[in-house]
Amino acid sequence: MERPNPVYRAAWPLARFLLHLLFGYRTEGAEKVPEKGPVILAANHLSILDPIAIGAGIKRPVSFLARADVFRLPVLSWLLPRLYAIPVERGTGDLSAIKGAIRALERGMAFGIFPEGTRSRSGRLQPFKTGVAAIAFRTGSPVVPVAVVGSEKAWPVGRKLFRLRQPIRVVYGDPISVPRKTKVSHQELESLTREIEARVRELLPPQYR
Repeated sequence: MERPNPVYRAAWPLARFLLHLLFGYRTEGAEKVPEKGPVILAANHLSILDPIAIGAGIKRPVSFLARADVFRLPVLSWLLPRLYAIPVERGTGDLSAIKGAIRALERGMAFGIFPEGTRSRSGRLQPFKTGVAAIAFRTGSPVVPVAVVGSEKAWPVGRKLFRLRQPIRVVYGDPISVPRKTKVSHQELESLTREIEARVRELLPPQYR
């Protein structure tokens, strides 16, 4: 497991404090996330707060994909790499981002991903794409299903400001073991993808399914 750098170690308790203060943040099942070794956190996606809420819930650094354009902003260009963010060019099937995710997992890190591909505007879970399964098979990383609840009300899509005291809850499920494979059939990718999707759906309240 990679030891968090000083920036991440400072940011983690600050993020937890602010989430508790502003949004009544709480988590369930964080003990189910392996404490070491590569692991993929696969979650539904409702708000820009989701990566922060998921990462703040466990005591190990989590790497996420982030839009490449924000890496070109003055402060974020310095900060995001230190928070283990990986730049991705949206809508291009960015292979370098996928390779970055694989490298992070091969270093024994946790990697967070939103298999829906984009935020759900309805709040309901959208069909998962197969990229999460491909990365899991390539690295042999277990996949932990994660449900995020309430973040779409705390910071809705299209709003510039968040809403105070809108509760955010993150639920971590039991890990799904994935064998390491260099050759995977389309059927295997689809089967694992649908299993991950179903496991996330089980963790969500009825109105999010």
